Amino acid sequence: MLQAVRRAGSESGARSLGQLAIDALPDEWAVLEAGKLYAIYAAARTPGADALLWESARQAQARDVTVVLARARAQVASRLRELGFSANAPASGWPRNLSVLAMPPTGNALAGSADAAIHGVPPIALARVFGGLRALKRFGFRSRSLYFVEGAERWFNWEDPAALAREGRMLANWCAVRNITLVLLLGSQSDADADADADATDADSLFVAPALDGAAAQHGRNEFHAACAGVARMERTHGELLWHVDFWRSDRTLVTGDVRSLRFTDSGRLSVASDTPGNGAGGDGLLARDEQRVVVSRAVVRGHEAWVPPNWEVLADQQAVLAACVGAQAATVVLDYAGGAQLDALCAAIHALRRQAGRALKIVVAERGEVLRHQYELLVLTLGANLVLGRDLPFSRMQSLLQSLQGQLHTRPVAADYRTALSAALSEDVLGYLPAGTYCTRVRAVLERSAVLQLPHVLVKLTLLPQCAHIEALKSCVPRRAGDVFTADASHLYVFLFACRLADADAALARIFNVPVERIAGDIVYLAEQSIGDELNALATASRRTPIADYSDLFAMPLGKQTAAPAVAAHVGTVLPVGEGMSTIEQLVAVEQALGAARAQAAQELEQKTGQVAGHEATPGSNAPQPPQPPALRAAPPQRRAEPYAMPLRKKGSE
Repeated sequence: MLQAVRRAGSESGARSLGQLAIDALPDEWAVLEAGKLYAIYAAARTPGADALLWESARQAQARDVTVVLARARAQVASRLRELGFSANAPASGWPRNLSVLAMPPTGNALAGSADAAIHGVPPIALARVFGGLRALKRFGFRSRSLYFVEGAERWFNWEDPAALAREGRMLANWCAVRNITLVLLLGSQSDADADADADATDADSLFVAPALDGAAAQHGRNEFHAACAGVARMERTHGELLWHVDFWRSDRTLVTGDVRSLRFTDSGRLSVASDTPGNGAGGDGLLARDEQRVVVSRAVVRGHEAWVPPNWEVLADQQAVLAACVGAQAATVVLDYAGGAQLDALCAAIHALRRQAGRALKIVVAERGEVLRHQYELLVLTLGANLVLGRDLPFSRMQSLLQSLQGQLHTRPVAADYRTALSAALSEDVLGYLPAGTYCTRVRAVLERSAVLQLPHVLVKLTLLPQCAHIEALKSCVPRRAGDVFTADASHLYVFLFACRLADADAALARIFNVPVERIAGDIVYLAEQSIGDELNALATASRRTPIADYSDLFAMPLGKQTAAPAVAAHVGTVLPVGEGMSTIEQLVAVEQALGAARAQAAQELEQKTGQVAGHEATPGSNAPQPPQPPALRAAPPQRRAEPYAMPLRKKGSE
């Protein structure tokens, strides 16, 4: 009995030729048994796929291990030198009989496959699989050997599920008969576009362009997977590397439908992420090999300590930072913000980095000149930034905040177009009084445009006191920020505060009015989010039912800004120029000055005309030559005069 148990244990141990090199992964999920076929879907030539391939080959228990790389010979030789191999001395720690083969795309095969696809001729069943095995046969097949084949998707006919299932069964039977373990690394052409060989042509995409993802594609591969002893997928989702086990057979154990998060150890191996900090196989692990890298511009550290951490790369300017981050995956990038002039370039850089590098990259904006306004801070966060560092933040505190980002993923949605988001954050160059209809239209447009940033706004509804006339309330409202507009109806004043938090509305309102708000309004209501739209609808409905008084003649809304008010016209009948950037009080002063000048000029012209008539009557017979007199100007007609008058007070009984 004891001998039978020992024999069974030795046979079970002899069946295993190694396991996948993922630390802390249960053995039942990683074991590689002799004479079995395994399929792993992973993007070729990525850090995760390379770590899995080479570390699994390094720790294999088989005597004969063969690694087939879908790369050119020069690329294979370069990779071997990186791993420590040389022509003079073998590398230590590897299997005794390790063979590394190159399987670059060949022009003849690609051309034939392209012609077949173009003319609609289906490829010959099993032709690709037999072609791959025939190429490996030149180097000999040995029992109990282990093969890793990168880019094995080119061996199969993915367009025909029946042919694919037949090829899978044939290859599984071949492994069982020869007692050879075959691990296929299956990817897609899009995964390797950046590293594709220079000899690859457009025909290559026809040859190796199966859709390896999607429910329909997975359903067509069910019979192919049934021929395998294990099927798993390694993919990066939202910046995190995940290991999906579709199923994995180990002796009498079957594991199905499980997922584990993967991390990189300091030595470059893959490890399952630990739920407890510090208890992983190599510490907490890294999302990617470059997670400890920090790239900053010189403006970020200027004025701080001369010492910076050794893992920081300090570059000349922001352009150099962007160039250095090409290909980064989980590094930390710190961009400086000096002022509004570089806002567009900063937004473009953040958006491009997030789109190219994925969600594991850490993007930080450091204030080094002006302070980011609230809407601009929301803008950079929406475009992909993880954090905004204040201008007066100590350097030691900055290091702590950057360290706190390690291991985190950016989970906020990223705007598709940064220019659309930028336009939503920029306010219109409008401020001051607007008629009720125009007010409702503009505020609605601002709300719709800023929805992409979820920009907060506040609408303040002030109920005017009975003893306060409209002219007094309007004169005291002096907005200073572009986008802050106001209007009035029979008993209320409506002030819209652009990009203002509800908590800051009191302070913002106090800055807008030049008198205490309590002298004007008895009741103040702050509206935000959906309540703003409801109030605008009510105001627009009331305006259509009963026209609301329009004070635009005295409170014309300036459409721009200028530093100095233009000279006031002094001639009767000329149009009063409303200075751009003038406040409501300045507009009233200009109106009064123009009216006074018009009255003075009319009185002067009338006096001159009366004096000329009296002079002619006193000397009727005088023949002395007289200098030519300019034609007398007619006095302005009464209807052209504008006399200032007080605005009527609202009736007390109207409340």
